[in-house]
Amino acid sequence: MNLHRLSLVTFASFALASVIVAGCDAQVDPDYQGEALATVQGSVVNDGSTASAAEVALIWSLPQQNPDGLFGTSAAVSGQFPASFTLPIFTPPPDAALITAEESGQDKVGLALILAVKPGTSEGSISDFEQVEANMLGMSEDHVLVYVDHELEPNSIWESLLGGRPSPGYHLMEVVRKTPEEKQAIQACYQTYGDAINGCYDQCSQMSSDDYDACLADCDVQHPEPDCGSGKDTFREAPNGFGTAIEVHLGEPAQGIDWF
Repeated sequence: MNLHRLSLVTFASFALASVIVAGCDAQVDPDYQGEALATVQGSVVNDGSTASAAEVALIWSLPQQNPDGLFGTSAAVSGQFPASFTLPIFTPPPDAALITAEESGQDKVGLALILAVKPGTSEGSISDFEQVEANMLGMSEDHVLVYVDHELEPNSIWESLLGGRPSPGYHLMEVVRKTPEEKQAIQACYQTYGDAINGCYDQCSQMSSDDYDACLADCDVQHPEPDCGSGKDTFREAPNGFGTAIEVHLGEPAQGIDWF
């Protein structure tokens, strides 16, 4: 499974949550955990994988941070696939699983991919892609779990990424992908700008050192960098919120989540 297509990056915090499989006898937990803050529900669907069992898991993506990641506790999804699951979440993610916006240093948001992993995935650190890949059986390609620590600042990077300023707490979000035509237009926009500014800079290279800096500055005025947009995936609140039944597919993802 090609994790580079998932944009999981090297750094991730891995947390597995309890799963209740529909049609199976519920096990009574003597230690009541209180009311769930959020509950993800759906089904694990086998798209040709030889796996006979799996665990539903959250992996908190942590671009450019350290440590590489932490495995949490696990719970099995059993029975024939497709198998329904309910994943209650009783606590906020650990602070180490939150990403702080660089421009403000204030906004803290967690973004978790929803995965299927091998039964018995143990606690410990994630040291590299290969370790995640060795335990991963599949993923939800169309939904992610987002946690907002507190009210987001206006006009932050999160506002554009999340399609607004979600309230503090957990949110189930849909993945919004650019169409091939939109990606082509973005690429063409950057290509046109690059050709123009580089052509202007090349002309400056023929000038004397006294005029060189002024020429570069003039190029920047003549050819301001356009807002071409980004080809990266963004997110929006699932219309039915946590009432949405998601699908976690076993097997190689048809398309990953490329958000960072």
